[in-house]
Amino acid sequence: FFKSEATLIMSKIQSIYGPTNPSPEEFARMRVKRFGSVVGLNPEKEQYYRILHSGTWQPVLDRLKKSNIENFSIYTTTLNGKKYLFSYFEYTGNDYDADMKAIGDDPITQRWWKECDPCQIKLPNRSNPDDQWTNMEMVFLDAPKSKL
Repeated sequence: FFKSEATLIMSKIQSIYGPTNPSPEEFARMRVKRFGSVVGLNPEKEQYYRILHSGTWQPVLDRLKKSNIENFSIYTTTLNGKKYLFSYFEYTGNDYDADMKAIGDDPITQRWWKECDPCQIKLPNRSNPDDQWTNMEMVFLDAPKSKL
């Protein structure tokens, strides 16, 4: 492919929904909403990031639980010589925006982010420039109907 051909092909890619990839409307009705995101990892701060997350502060974990966040995990890998963090969590509440605001307004969580943020590298394709992490689009879900 020439770069212009690849760009043309990429610009034509559309979301496809079906039995194993819920539409935005189906996602909104799900009891458990799943979220994935990605951010760069500063290689000079990787060890500190690992230390932080080996003993995440209990009040931060408590705030996540109060805000209906479950099964939160973060993974790291190297792609093309650069380090990245990938996160996954499940949201089980009824007011995502209010719960995210409660997390963001929590003073201990804010202190936690001040420790973590320098370890991360914001990616240019964030939907909101103020976000630290870039949201990822779901393209596959195989979950029992009882978990939807």
